Amino acid sequence: MDNGSPWGTQSRLPSALGLWLVGLGIDLIYGRPRRSTDNAIVERDHGVLAKWVEAETCPDFQSCQQHLDWAVITQRERYRSPNGYTRAQAFPELFAKQRIYATELDHVDWSRERVALYLSGFIFHRKVEINGQLTLFANTYSLGKRHARQTIQITFDPITYEWCFTDEQAHLIRRHPTKELFYEPISQLQLAKRRRH
Repeated sequence: MDNGSPWGTQSRLPSALGLWLVGLGIDLIYGRPRRSTDNAIVERDHGVLAKWVEAETCPDFQSCQQHLDWAVITQRERYRSPNGYTRAQAFPELFAKQRIYATELDHVDWSRERVALYLSGFIFHRKVEINGQLTLFANTYSLGKRHARQTIQITFDPITYEWCFTDEQAHLIRRHPTKELFYEPISQLQLAKRRRH
């Protein structure tokens, strides 16, 4: 996956979209930042699709979707390689056992436990504000003014669903129950603070 929004974030924190996919049982594999050549075939395909679809000329979303459908079908089922096969003929396994995504079943398939286990593999760092608080995702956690301006290490406990805040000497400062790891805010991609304009 790409590192930019909405796939990734500017920090080490996973995006809401990333956590939603993890909750559905999809493994996330990110490319190296600013290394488009790592995934050159996909990047090239995106460029070709962008030129063929001409989204900027589409009056609405439906029109853009129709252009995209035409471009995908043309590339996959009409264009032939030098050996005479279309992509669909050359790779028939891509069409086998397709799982149909159903929005109404999303909350059933989504697992908070998978998200918790995924987050437990991260170590985050945040600087405590002068008022003794820090922000994680869209929520504020209080650690006390005596920790103001300190860089704090944050880990996630997948058993208790708590954020664990430790100081620079690895002493536990506080444990806070998570405020954000629920289906509603993640599925609606509402984990980050919205900027005021």
